[in-house]
Amino acid sequence: MSKTALEETKYEQIKAYMLDPDSSPLSQERKEMLDRIVSASKILDKNPVQRHAVNVHRQKYPEISQRQAYEDLRMSLRLFNTLHTFDFDFWRNWLLNDIVKNIEICRNASTDKDRKIIAMEHANLIKLIGEKPEDLPDPERNEKHQFYILIQNDNRQLKVDLNSLKDLPTAALQELNRAIYGGNEITDVEAEEIMKS
Repeated sequence: MSKTALEETKYEQIKAYMLDPDSSPLSQERKEMLDRIVSASKILDKNPVQRHAVNVHRQKYPEISQRQAYEDLRMSLRLFNTLHTFDFDFWRNWLLNDIVKNIEICRNASTDKDRKIIAMEHANLIKLIGEKPEDLPDPERNEKHQFYILIQNDNRQLKVDLNSLKDLPTAALQELNRAIYGGNEITDVEAEEIMKS
């Protein structure tokens, strides 16, 4: 006889066990497994790093193996949604849609009570979405300004425009590199020694 997975156990049986463990129709093996998984879910809420959660879980249940502890954590993540697996984007979209539906329903009814609800829902929308920023970032900012790199060699400062720097040919860039670093190019052997160190 093949055993069914805990995920395939009927919700009503799990709920009955949670409400009244003594008169539950679940087998003793299922009860122990469910207790471990509920415990693992609570541990994950406090210790989101799985390695630490496994150690705590094994301290609470010393008779289980490390593999079983990891399996309990994986099953708890599938069965019990924790803070760390919560889908905030889905929740935010659901909340936005719900607020908009409430506003539409109240707008169609158009009583004083509904107008108050609309005002409250608009306040909820502002909390959820946030206020409009005063100054939006300018997408053409880089085109309006010139950006420079200041190069200091000995007591001289050289101001190089970034736009003109990228348009320089390779030979000019190499010459600029020699001027900055004093012509001290390293050999392949020195490069290997630097990489090894």
